[in-house]
Amino acid sequence: MTQTPAVLELHAVRHPKQAVAQVGFPLDHPFLERCWAPLIGPSSVMLLRSCSWLWQEASPVRIPTEELSRQLGLGRGAGASSPILHTIRRVVEFGFASQAGPSELAVYTEVPPVPAHSLTRLPLRCRAEHARLLGAHLDALARAAGQAPSSPVAHPDALARTAGQAPSGSEALPPHLRMVARLERLGQTPHPSSPPPSR
Repeated sequence: MTQTPAVLELHAVRHPKQAVAQVGFPLDHPFLERCWAPLIGPSSVMLLRSCSWLWQEASPVRIPTEELSRQLGLGRGAGASSPILHTIRRVVEFGFASQAGPSELAVYTEVPPVPAHSLTRLPLRCRAEHARLLGAHLDALARAAGQAPSSPVAHPDALARTAGQAPSGSEALPPHLRMVARLERLGQTPHPSSPPPSR
């Protein structure tokens, strides 16, 4: 999206990667703000959060871009260098949405785990939350499918030691890290490593 349309059309779309669509978190889950905010910034989190309640009225939803910007606390500006356009670009760059048309944004309804190569960029408390929330989420899915729960979630120190390793599929890794590695092997959209979060 190179320039901001006057009206945005936000579509609710399942994540294109089957593994994420099956096991990802919903947009209103605390995982999004606790684990992704340090990487994508608070305005991106707010945009994704807003979609989940805007879709309660209709899907797709059409909303004036300036109104959406004001809802997110980004001010009235909606020009080519505006915070709202920067935020939209960021959620697309990080694989949370794709541009469906000049004024259309397809926002994915599932949130993936943070890729293993990005876990080391998270503050320690966020890494601990990533381990706890993802481990509990996978255990709940296993119980719902009638399987035995996974082994206990790794201590944050163990997570910090293993997060930087290349995905190997090793069964020695905790289940949440095995799932991150599996999603990466399935070709999850790569995430930029250099741009600073939008504020």
